[in-house]
Amino acid sequence: MILNNYIITYLVCSFFSLLIGLVAALNGFHVWRRWDITSQAEEQYRLEKRVYLIITVLSLGFILRFLMVPLWFWTLHSMIISIPGAMCLVGVHNINAPLSYIASGLKPAMLPLYGYWLFLNYLDRKVITQPFMKQKMTFLTPLGILILLETILDTSFFFSTPPRQISCCTSLFDAPAKSAPQVITASTWLWVAIFYVLVLFIVGEIVFFLIAQKRSASSKKGRWFGKKSLLISETLIIIFLVAVFVLALHTKISPLFLGTSFHHCVFCLGQEVWDALLSVSMIFMGLILLLIYFWVVSLAGYGEVNETLSGKMVKLLTWSGALLAGGVTILSIHLLLAF
Repeated sequence: MILNNYIITYLVCSFFSLLIGLVAALNGFHVWRRWDITSQAEEQYRLEKRVYLIITVLSLGFILRFLMVPLWFWTLHSMIISIPGAMCLVGVHNINAPLSYIASGLKPAMLPLYGYWLFLNYLDRKVITQPFMKQKMTFLTPLGILILLETILDTSFFFSTPPRQISCCTSLFDAPAKSAPQVITASTWLWVAIFYVLVLFIVGEIVFFLIAQKRSASSKKGRWFGKKSLLISETLIIIFLVAVFVLALHTKISPLFLGTSFHHCVFCLGQEVWDALLSVSMIFMGLILLLIYFWVVSLAGYGEVNETLSGKMVKLLTWSGALLAGGVTILSIHLLLAF
């Protein structure tokens, strides 16, 4: 077992946020069963007081979880010096794979879920009738289960990581291409080209929905409101774009930015090239905001309150497009300079 100040800090934050989540989730289930905003009963008044307390506590817990994502990777980075053979986060992950990779993969996957709940809560408080109360309380149950799973994985990794000799990214990614995964992820421009095509498509979608969203506030119409098919299709498209982007980073962008034609390691890229890390973060945040937009407008009751909330949704789309375009611009400039 490896122990340092970063690991202790992360574990304390993890258990504290888990405790917050579990207590709030249990109370949220009780509220969900009995919630009726039209009721004038004394019980409804007590429920309202309880739900405001739950929401305040949960908001703090989810914000803490947001901050724990970069803390997780910084904590793994702090472990490199304690692991013989490790030069980057690949070496740290390899000491207890695949548990470590699953735990790290959950971190970016959970960000849109936290963001969705926080934004849904923000919108709900802008409408007197609080139309999304049951949806956000219901969502706490699967979210609480995922947080519990994430905490178990993190704890298992930290408490079962022996400081032993391991291999790092050079042997994992830079060996001659023999297996199918190595051939697929060989140095090629294919994934970079697909990434840019998909980005153009997504930017076009943002512009289209931005214009349509502005018009919907005055016309009170939005054919895409409440459509579950839109939620599923757009979620799959964004997930596919993220997968292609990771492959593009691995196959061509990392070797170019690191100045070594054979070195394919996204972790080394983030560790050594600060503007690449900035652009990647901006692109991911832009996609997360876009994902949240589609999840919100796909809710069954959204169309009824669109007139009130349309301005907030326009800002969400604007920030999504600005972050995505900014991140791609930084990445493209660096690509041009790398030649």
